[in-house]
Amino acid sequence: MKILINAGHAPNGVPDPGAVGPTGLRECDVTAKVGAKVQSYLRNAGVEADYIQNDSLEVICDVCNEYKYDLFLSIHCNSFNESAEGIEVYTTPGWTQSDTFADCLMKQMSDTFPNLTVRSDWSDGDIDKEAGLYVLRGTACPAALFELPFISNPSEEAWLRDEHNLDEAARAMARAVTDFMQ
Repeated sequence: MKILINAGHAPNGVPDPGAVGPTGLRECDVTAKVGAKVQSYLRNAGVEADYIQNDSLEVICDVCNEYKYDLFLSIHCNSFNESAEGIEVYTTPGWTQSDTFADCLMKQMSDTFPNLTVRSDWSDGDIDKEAGLYVLRGTACPAALFELPFISNPSEEAWLRDEHNLDEAARAMARAVTDFMQ
C-alpha cells in the first residue's frame, strides 16, 4: 500500500498560509511539520509514503491519481473563533472505505489525546463529518481530511505550538494508516 500525505495550504505560506492563530502561528507551518513526521514514521514502518504540500488542490489530486496511491490523507488545522475547540475528520458523503480510514484516524487521535473534544456528526452513525471537499472528491482512492485543533483558539494554538503534541499526533496518524492497512 502507498499513501500520499498532504500538508494543507501553500509551502512557506506563499500565497496561502491557511489560518493564522492569535499569536501568528500559521496553519501551513503546523501541517508541514505533522505531514513530514507522518511520512517519516510510516516509512520507518515499511509503508510507501509520500508527502505533498501545494497551493493547487488540482495538482494534489492529479498527483494522487496519476501515481495511483492507495490512500490519501490531508492534514489541516481547524479555525473558526476563539472559543471553538476540538478535532474532526472529513470524508465524502456516503459509506466508503474512506469512512473506515477516518474511523481509524479519530480512534488513534482521541485515544492519544483524550482531553481534545471530538467534533462529529453522529446523524449518520459515524464519527466522521461528510463534505464535498475538493481533495476528497478529486482523489480516486480512499481519502480523509483531518482537522487538528483550532488554531483560532488561543489555548489550542498553544497546543499546536507544542512539538511533543505534533510528534504524538503524527505517530497517531501513522498508526491509523497501519490500522487501516490491516
